[in-house]
Amino acid sequence: MTALSIKAFRGQVPRVSDRLLSPNFAARALNCKITSGKLEPLAGLGLVHTSLAAIIKTLFRYRYFNDGGFVDNWLVWPSDVDVVRSPLANDDKGRFFFTGEDIEPRMSTYALAIGAAPYPSAWYALGIPNSVQAPVVVATLGTAPVDSRAYVCTFVTALGEESGPSAPSAVVTGNTNGTWALSNLQVAPPNSGTASAVANSTPTTGRVRITMNTVVGLGVYDTLTIAGVVGMTDLNGVRRLLAVNAATNTVNAATNTVDVALTTTQTYTSGGTWSRAAPHNTVGMTKRIYRTNAGTTGAAFQFVAEIAVADTTYTDAVASAALGEVLPTLTTLPPPKNLTSLISLPNGCLVGLASNELCFSDPYLPHSWPIGSRYSFSGRGVTLSATGNSVLVLTDTSPILFSGSDPEAMSPTTLETYAPCVAKRGVVNVGGGCLYPSFDGLWLASPGRAENLTRKLYREEEWSGLGPSSFVAAFHDGRYYACFAVGAERRMLVLDLNEPDSVVEVTESADALHRNEYDGELYIAQGAKVLKWDAAPSNAYNSDWKSATVQLPKPTNFAVAQVYADFAKIVPINTGQIDANALLMSNNVPGRFAELGADAVAGYLGGNELLQTEVCGSFVNPVTPITPGAVQFTLFADGRPVFSRGVTSSLPFRLPAGYRSDTINVGLAVSIPAYSVVVAESMAELAQL
Repeated sequence: MTALSIKAFRGQVPRVSDRLLSPNFAARALNCKITSGKLEPLAGLGLVHTSLAAIIKTLFRYRYFNDGGFVDNWLVWPSDVDVVRSPLANDDKGRFFFTGEDIEPRMSTYALAIGAAPYPSAWYALGIPNSVQAPVVVATLGTAPVDSRAYVCTFVTALGEESGPSAPSAVVTGNTNGTWALSNLQVAPPNSGTASAVANSTPTTGRVRITMNTVVGLGVYDTLTIAGVVGMTDLNGVRRLLAVNAATNTVNAATNTVDVALTTTQTYTSGGTWSRAAPHNTVGMTKRIYRTNAGTTGAAFQFVAEIAVADTTYTDAVASAALGEVLPTLTTLPPPKNLTSLISLPNGCLVGLASNELCFSDPYLPHSWPIGSRYSFSGRGVTLSATGNSVLVLTDTSPILFSGSDPEAMSPTTLETYAPCVAKRGVVNVGGGCLYPSFDGLWLASPGRAENLTRKLYREEEWSGLGPSSFVAAFHDGRYYACFAVGAERRMLVLDLNEPDSVVEVTESADALHRNEYDGELYIAQGAKVLKWDAAPSNAYNSDWKSATVQLPKPTNFAVAQVYADFAKIVPINTGQIDANALLMSNNVPGRFAELGADAVAGYLGGNELLQTEVCGSFVNPVTPITPGAVQFTLFADGRPVFSRGVTSSLPFRLPAGYRSDTINVGLAVSIPAYSVVVAESMAELAQL
């Protein structure tokens, strides 16, 4: 006698032939949850937001404390963007920071971001450029004693962010109580201007050289909006700068992708304006003036005065004893414009990745990125992950750990294994480390090691079949979710780190995934829609679990089966909407208009009071999709389905005769939790089990 009992359900193990697996493992596990050994349906998606954005590739939940309560909004971007919240204590402006592969680093506030949807609606460039003009100083009049001084100036935004110093003036000697006149003080860096000439700069690359009225405040990888160009109209649009020449006031422009240059055969005629895609924060900006003090050690620059940013001159009459603080931003610089990854650390630093350079901001000064806190490494950086105050750099070769608590004294250690990261959007932080896709599996990188977590689940050929370079991932409830694409097919891989012996797949696609830290839920973006994961039990996915192939000692005809499931959760479908529609349509016949109104199904113009009936609308009630509570049992023999039926109770049921097979599979499609399934050759054998 032969019987088979399956419980403690597991997922798929693609590496192993399903004939070699225990029967409770799956040859196919789609659209189901396997927790604590039971087999559960995966609830459907719940719509929570429809964005005005055409497409969402990055999704972020933004929370701001406003007027005594929290306000939550969805931030969306059409490209891959890294977003971090402000590390500043009690930041009443609600600052956040973001960057991506096709934009320079940016910052925004609640007032800026939450304007016209989609959000964020506005932003500033992250960091303030230093003044490029050295002050000119002339000392006249007065009497001895004499003093020798040099001056610098800085920009200060309305948010209190201060730039690094300008180039210092020449050292000037004069009488202490004389007139110290400063001129050539730079005004705020411009956010827009005009173009006077355009030409193909290098025909072999197709880059375009634009002559500007000024290039002050512009840098390589800044993005500009070019408009009004006549003749070479291909240039109009958002362009990224590949070169800036301050001596000739020219820039080289490219398409919005860094490595692809603009190619055009058109000829420039006239016109052209430019504006920064990420403007400098110049509203309310001021200037601070500092000077050396001969009476201090090292002749440090000390605060003299704060003046309007539009002022180009100033007369200094401040006594040496009345000078203020020493210049606090001597090493301050904006972040590199080509940061493609951004994270924050518990010590208040922001950390970014610019090609093969790891860059740190000053603690709690997200606008200040000193040269002394930048570290180069071998290879090309892909993305970053935080682990305490240390940083894991995932590269195109091996992970590198930069450890330390001081951004000016970080120590690199290469994790000695060849495990390149092949998808930036497939990387998730798991606390103390990160998961990321490589060419041969899903890796866990932590300060002490790098380990292939899927080595027992996938060989390289099965793993590469998932297209790991296409992964878009999130970490939620102990599970790694990764949407992947193979040709036109889109699916989602689900790996439970608490039970990593098998995987489940979901027939779902997503343009972006986001785990909301405020409610602990997973959200996905599809087109312009934001949907909550596993949120609609009445519209569950069609689950499909098929056991591994069981090799029997001899050809067998099983006679009886039994399923144990939570049958109390089967609720009859409410057909009220359907029944009402059927009644409406059955009564909608000639001679019955007096009861229901003319054309009751489709409605008609003039049949009701104006604005009471939708034009071209319908009186038919929309029917909400419902997944009925049930268990569908299927028996496979020699790989073919030989019997299938819906099961609504734990009572045994008969299987058909007329087949004998030495290999079987058992399939379950559930919309309620199932705990076990048994097949046997007789009722007596089933009773013994």
